[in-house]
Amino acid sequence: MSEVLLKVEFEEVVNAVRSFSDEEKDKLFFELNPIWGEALKKMETEALKEDDQEKTIPLKNLK
Repeated sequence: MSEVLLKVEFEEVVNAVRSFSDEEKDKLFFELNPIWGEALKKMETEALKEDDQEKTIPLKNLK
């Protein structure tokens, strides 16, 4: 299999990322930082669990 080498300046990468949508930026962030994705999933699971157990406060009750 052939190999291809592509050199890109860091600033070119930054400029490309600036043109991404918010969703694309999020995907890139979690691709580069998988531990953050795992932590976010754990927080989401815990929040849903607490909501199911009615340990949460409805937004309308917050002042």
